[in-house]
Amino acid sequence: MNRALCAWRQIVSLVSPLSIVPVVFVSLLAAGTSIGLLGASAWLIASAALMPPLYTLSLGITAVRAFGIGRAAFRYAERYLSHSLAFSGLTHIRLHLYDRAAALLPMRTGLMRQGEFLHDLLVGADALRDFFIRAILPPLAVGILTGIATVLLYVQIGYAAILLPLLFFIRLIIAWHVKTENEEARRAEDGAYRSALLDASAGADELACAGAAPAREHLFLPARDLVKKDEYAHLRETQTDALQSVFDAAVFILLLAALIPSIPAGTLTGIGLAVWFLVLQSLLAEYRTLPDAVRQAQQSAAAALRLLAPVEYEPSAAQAAQDDNMMQNGTEEPSAAHALLTVRSLCFSYTPAQHLLKDFSFSVARGAHTAIYGTSGAGKTTLAQLLLGVWKPDSGQIMRGPGVEIAGLPQGSVLFSQSIRENFRRFRPCADEAAIFRALEIAQLLPVVETMACGIDTPIGEDGSFLSGGQRTRLLTALASAGEECLVLLDEPTLGLDAKTASRLTASLFRYAKECHKTLLVITHDESLRDSFKQTIHLA
Repeated sequence: MNRALCAWRQIVSLVSPLSIVPVVFVSLLAAGTSIGLLGASAWLIASAALMPPLYTLSLGITAVRAFGIGRAAFRYAERYLSHSLAFSGLTHIRLHLYDRAAALLPMRTGLMRQGEFLHDLLVGADALRDFFIRAILPPLAVGILTGIATVLLYVQIGYAAILLPLLFFIRLIIAWHVKTENEEARRAEDGAYRSALLDASAGADELACAGAAPAREHLFLPARDLVKKDEYAHLRETQTDALQSVFDAAVFILLLAALIPSIPAGTLTGIGLAVWFLVLQSLLAEYRTLPDAVRQAQQSAAAALRLLAPVEYEPSAAQAAQDDNMMQNGTEEPSAAHALLTVRSLCFSYTPAQHLLKDFSFSVARGAHTAIYGTSGAGKTTLAQLLLGVWKPDSGQIMRGPGVEIAGLPQGSVLFSQSIRENFRRFRPCADEAAIFRALEIAQLLPVVETMACGIDTPIGEDGSFLSGGQRTRLLTALASAGEECLVLLDEPTLGLDAKTASRLTASLFRYAKECHKTLLVITHDESLRDSFKQTIHLA
């Protein structure tokens, strides 16, 4: 319960406290006018049955009209203010979630964890948004009306009136403790289904060629489990709500039974009993919103604990101390102080037992073009992502010299579908058209662009799907080389190129580096390039 309270405080902190007060007030008026309409109607009908002079009913007629108009107006105002509050909170929620996603993605832990994270972003964000509409307003409004009705009933039936607030709290307690579903299990099941969707979408091209039957079966199993759990949860919710309706009926009957003796005693008229009959019915009808409000509050609390809490992958104290030194100016040793880049005792793995990179160290001096080579799977692209800050090392240090920036787009970087110009606009917003063509020339891609129907404005397809593998690689090279950074990291720049084109590209890159006073850090599997570089580093 304490964790839930902390989570609710976090959600409420996303909006101004003053913005909640008018919403609660209008919600109270909406529920109150709804109950008042039935009470006034009961008084009017019961009074009219006695056939009094018409003028004696004018007050009842006016009250019915006033409550009817008020109910419509306040219901509209409640919807408007509560939705405005919810979407105001949603703006802050989304900004927080985007920051959180930027800190966590890409994830080392695979599709299953990504499926759960997708569940959190979609389902969890909605749960946080609906907290203001469905979790706060009903209990507050119904609770205040229950207090008012209890005071009025106490005048008629004394301590028997306590049955009404007792029922209110029993409903809340039952809804809280009779959990319809284990939220973590539901999240895991939904995450499994979403991970299967991610897996299928990642292999869409292969499925189109090989047939989608295996993928359909792979998706069917988690989807079936998800539907079964939803059906079971709905059944339990229905059973719980039915049980609580029995409590409502019992309290309703007991309260009426307590009111009836007031008629012979002269403290209550038959008309008054008719009014209480419909008022209590209307109030108990509002109690039916409480289970959904409690369930929404639970879901919102669970979502807040996952989405509004600190980032899940918090470093240890030792790692935090190392992180303070990472990406900073190297001043501990003379070699580090004069190097563009120094990597010391770098360790990284996707899983605890993998040890992809272990105690890896090197430095790159200005003008010392460096090739890092090794076999497939040795961790070359992972190293590129570490150097660019996509991943955090498990341990070790990555230090840059004063004012040193690194440019680079590793293999697997996403390209935008519109055009080459659009990709430069997004990745290199400061590059004018002359700089774009210069970068394409360096990457040996200009002859290809000249054959395109609309030149650099030709669409290149989703993630560059209209380009060949070699053309896509050269576009990444062009984007990396179009900036002012003094250290340019290229991940497999000759991948997919024939020997002649690869040779021209290598020569062009060295000319570009010399002219612009750049230093190249090239990650490659092509050992034939080693002789072209001043420094070579082998990844086993």
